[in-house]
Amino acid sequence: MPRKLGSDESLDSIEDEILFTRAALEADEDAADLLTQSDDWLSLVDAARARDRSARIAEASASALRAVANGRLDDACTEFGRRLALEAPRSSARWTRFFDTAPSAWVARALARQVTSVRAWLTISGDALLDAHREPLTRWSDAAQAALDRTAASAQVRGTARVGREELALDLTRERDGLHAALVARAAERGLPRDWPARFFRVEDRRRHRADEDPARAPA
Repeated sequence: MPRKLGSDESLDSIEDEILFTRAALEADEDAADLLTQSDDWLSLVDAARARDRSARIAEASASALRAVANGRLDDACTEFGRRLALEAPRSSARWTRFFDTAPSAWVARALARQVTSVRAWLTISGDALLDAHREPLTRWSDAAQAALDRTAASAQVRGTARVGREELALDLTRERDGLHAALVARAAERGLPRDWPARFFRVEDRRRHRADEDPARAPA
């Protein structure tokens, strides 16, 4: 029987398995007509590649948006704090209404907490300095929240890609088992050697794997 494919295998490795089997079928006149059984195998791998790429794009987009929005929100909050320090002592109620620590330390908190705090600031009315900084604080807190939402959504895309990998491994394992069964039947019909069906699937070199794990066990 061909080996069971795993969902943790690289797509290149799985594709190599398919390419080997198809080439072997094509090369043997007793098996060439069975080549059509594997015609759609590569398209299954291509679909998995597309899902993986979509997951990477979603993750990169979310990460980039978060980095930009976080940095710009930090800038807006730091500048607001710098200007506020010129108008209000840090022990005053006006200062502590916005900051419970130095702005440089305040912006280091978790982005979700920072967004929540800034949005609470924006509900305050009657503060001229806050009004002067309202536009950048609003724009970048909104952008930061969008980045947080996109990060959550990208996790779903990654999950879909992982499920797709598992389905690919199961589907191709079943397909390969079905082809092997057809080859076994063909061998019986035509009096071919018992090991003939196995020749159409790559065989792991267990001796090489053992040598890789323990050089002292490498064959002479």
